[in-house]
Amino acid sequence: MSPNTLSSFVKKCSDIESGMSLTYGEISPSFIFSNTGKGGNPKYFSISLIQLIDVLTDIKQNLPVFLKHINYIEKDWRDLFSTYIKDPVVNALSTVQTLPLFALINKIIYQLNNLSNYKEKEIQLSDEYLAIAIDYLSSQKCNITEIRELKNSSGNNFHSTNIIYYGAPGTGKSYSISQGKDENYFTRTVFHPDTQYSDFIGCLKPIMNNNSVGYQFRPGPFTIAIIKAISDPSSEYFLVIEEINRAAAAAVFGEIFQLLDRDENGESSYPIDVSDPDLLAYLNEKTLNKFSTGKLKIPSNLSLLATMNSSDQAVMPMDTAFKRRWQFKYLQIDYSKASKGTLNIPIESAGNITIQPIEWSILAMVINKHLATERIPEDRLLGHRFISETELQKDPDNTLKGKLLMYLWDDVLRHSQKTIIFKDEVIIHGQSVELINFSQLINAFEQGSTVFNNAIEESLLSKMAESVDTKTYLEYE
Repeated sequence: MSPNTLSSFVKKCSDIESGMSLTYGEISPSFIFSNTGKGGNPKYFSISLIQLIDVLTDIKQNLPVFLKHINYIEKDWRDLFSTYIKDPVVNALSTVQTLPLFALINKIIYQLNNLSNYKEKEIQLSDEYLAIAIDYLSSQKCNITEIRELKNSSGNNFHSTNIIYYGAPGTGKSYSISQGKDENYFTRTVFHPDTQYSDFIGCLKPIMNNNSVGYQFRPGPFTIAIIKAISDPSSEYFLVIEEINRAAAAAVFGEIFQLLDRDENGESSYPIDVSDPDLLAYLNEKTLNKFSTGKLKIPSNLSLLATMNSSDQAVMPMDTAFKRRWQFKYLQIDYSKASKGTLNIPIESAGNITIQPIEWSILAMVINKHLATERIPEDRLLGHRFISETELQKDPDNTLKGKLLMYLWDDVLRHSQKTIIFKDEVIIHGQSVELINFSQLINAFEQGSTVFNNAIEESLLSKMAESVDTKTYLEYE
């Protein structure tokens, strides 16, 4: 089944594993393709939709000759193109960029005919294959006016924006960002304390070229996302920044900070001058000089989506000027969406200790209730997906010890009384000892001794006899 629009079709062609790129050029429909870039940076070329239809028609009209050369041999195909391609521009291009043009034609025939086993230097030709390709490309000529209108329009339906998702650990921040969206339109990065402007935007880096050291601009995730969005204005793109407040975010953004202000159409309200000549040259090279004015802005089809954990010990503060350029979306704890599975908890009842399989949703709910009662901040509570279903199924005991208990001991109760959740004394090797460190907690648990305090145990026993309350912890009484 052929794609509905030319831009989506070119996107499918570009997904084919290949050493040469292919992108869609708007306004006058065109195919932008590259050579392999061996020995230096890739070189980019463009032929229009009409020119490509003419090339395929020339091949179809001389198919018996081309069928003798389905395997790529440079001299043979250079001679074929030179002899049979009528368009003078494409003919001239084909004599110096023979393989890139061959690969472009190969990808189009392969994609439109749903062929298998793509090979860079072997083309599958037939009268039927060429007819299907020509018919599809010809059907797209009527979209030229529509594309011009899209380009000239002051807005689109994307409503792109900047959003930071936050909430307790395990509330599904990353999941919420990805839900319902095509991963092919995402560019992802993770901030950490050492993240710098050059990592995010890009910089010159050394490369080896014929046993000598040279320098080449290497783009960061922001630059990559900008190029994708500018090159395909009919699609919506997303730059995802995980853990945005683990780095000094305002410093990482640098002058890009100004682009976060957006107008009613989702474009940057205040474009900036690109001060780095290497960045500007790279942007123009990858977008056929779309940045020839030297101005940079975030296009209306690119959203910036980020996650943050304000409770983490390693986070860095955000200044007010930076924060006000983002929308903040708080994700509540929702036990109806909790991971399915149980954890084995030693519980004392009537003087006897038994190992009880406790539903994760119940355990999280009870612990959160007691933490909230003691004024522990919301962002330190247990999210409904703090423990995944995979962890509950494959290794629940080690997950309980190495993830849940450690988080409660080292993070949530780091500066609070441990007895909010845990016993003040535990049994280790038959002896009652004061619980003062994490190793004692783990030893007691591994020996089947109770580690949660009486109030937690009583709440667990009570909730086990009831149906699971699917409300958020704030509604749980």
